[in-house]
Amino acid sequence: MTPSDQDPSTESGAPASGRRRRRRRTDDSASEKVPIRREARGRAARGVRSGALVPAAWGLTPTFRIFLFLGAIVAVMSFLLYNEYLIRQIREQERVRAELYANLYALASSEALPPEISANIFNDIILDESIDIPLIVTDYRGKIFQWKGTGDAIDDTSTATRRQLEEMMAKMDAVNEPVIALWTTQAKGGVYIDTSRVIITDPTGYPVAWAGEDLPPHLDVADPTPVQVANSLQAMIDAGVERHDFTAQAATTCYLARSADQFVIIEAGETVPLAWNAVDLPPSSPSPNTIVTTAVRARYETLAAREEPLTFQLHTEHKIHFGDTELLNRISMAPVVTLGVLCLFGLIGYVGLRNMRRSEQRSIWVGMAKETAHQLGTPLSSLSGWLELMQHRLEDFQKQEGKAEAEAVSSIAAEMQRDMGRLNQIASRFSQIGSVPELRPGDVGEVITDTINYFRGRGSQFGRHTFEADVPALPTIPLNPELMGWVFENLFKNAMDAMIGQDGHISVLARFDSEQDEVVVVVEDNGCGIKAEHLPRVFEPGFSTKKRGWGLGLAFVRRIIEEYHCGRIQVMQSERGQGTTFEIFLPTH
Repeated sequence: MTPSDQDPSTESGAPASGRRRRRRRTDDSASEKVPIRREARGRAARGVRSGALVPAAWGLTPTFRIFLFLGAIVAVMSFLLYNEYLIRQIREQERVRAELYANLYALASSEALPPEISANIFNDIILDESIDIPLIVTDYRGKIFQWKGTGDAIDDTSTATRRQLEEMMAKMDAVNEPVIALWTTQAKGGVYIDTSRVIITDPTGYPVAWAGEDLPPHLDVADPTPVQVANSLQAMIDAGVERHDFTAQAATTCYLARSADQFVIIEAGETVPLAWNAVDLPPSSPSPNTIVTTAVRARYETLAAREEPLTFQLHTEHKIHFGDTELLNRISMAPVVTLGVLCLFGLIGYVGLRNMRRSEQRSIWVGMAKETAHQLGTPLSSLSGWLELMQHRLEDFQKQEGKAEAEAVSSIAAEMQRDMGRLNQIASRFSQIGSVPELRPGDVGEVITDTINYFRGRGSQFGRHTFEADVPALPTIPLNPELMGWVFENLFKNAMDAMIGQDGHISVLARFDSEQDEVVVVVEDNGCGIKAEHLPRVFEPGFSTKKRGWGLGLAFVRRIIEEYHCGRIQVMQSERGQGTTFEIFLPTH
């Protein structure tokens, strides 16, 4: 019986002809399908009327998941920005509160309020420990004489405390402008004068102006008093020089004209002299009559014509330096925390979106692999049937015809059978992608040897190449031989593709690392190598430098090594024109 006498489709399931049969629909079949479609439309309509507001397919589409994730990010960022707005409002209110507190202190320290009201403000508000606004009060020269709310450690008057208070005061002034408090409008000063020098002091006895022999020039009221002036003042006091007291408007410019130990003090814009000392004039008094006033003014003009008058002011104001409350300090950290949360959430969002995209790509690859395995299964079954039929016919032919020719054909059929087994193995590999493979104790050296033998037997198909293998006896490891064979096939095939047009050499070295308790496999070739800018992406799905290919080979290799066998793979070395070396680590447990 010849092959033409039998319909192959009866044994192998393959179609007898390549023509596609056209199925004609009868009237009966058409009439049967119409009510089915109507029934389906009725069910769909009832589903819509039953209250399905969102299509079920939306929850399964990647676009819907991405929009949902982005919406969550926008909602969280809006919440954080609204919190930042509230924090800014609270910060401004705290600043206003601190400024009002400082102005209240200034008002209570002045003459504007009756003494009993000022005392109540100080006792009930300023000295209240529950109000945590830090205050540092100085005189017009910057000398600290009172502080509050600056910390428990600052409770003495030592030099270290003063230095710490000055540092805090500088920080306060950098944020808030000090408040000026004029605690009295009338200032009492004193004049020490002899034939060679004159020194004017403020209500605290501090020199504010001076002139005379051996005294430095007076420059600025804010400058510290020179030691020479302080020593001269003390010497005048010790010598019994009389102090002449006078009263002037605070922070108002005054002028002192003198000659020897005589002087006259007037106030800018005023006609009544403040104080004087002259042997031919009446004694100084707060309210002189017109005759005395005229005589003293005339003496001032005479003295001022001889020598330029000494200009000075008597200051009584205090400066209230205030800082931020503890609440405001904590609130000030909120923008930093908010920014950190935004960055963290942005990072989480980026990682989440990236993982979603990778998960989507992985799903596509898994589906493609399973569909490939399914598509390979049908022709493989058919080819298996044809090979079996061919084997039976060869036996008949061997009985009737020459034995040598039959053996040659049988050898070819055996090779085809091996390739069939290989195709079945490939289909099995693809079918395991996306599922947890079964790992059994196995020898990775055997897998390497089998893979090398397969490529050695097909040298004309893959090009000119040689293998050098150093695979000693290795301990067994948890292994899936089919998937691990796929790893080495991909590595060897990539190496052969990199050696097109040259005599290639592939070296495989396996060893056992007892310290790390793992098997190490090194695969090295002398191909064209990988560009340095491509090295970080060689394991990325879809990345390929070949004109043909999907860039999935090394992606599957890394997944099989790292996810299925809990190992590691890396490019140990690669140089253009020198080749590439891959290193694989497989744990024994």
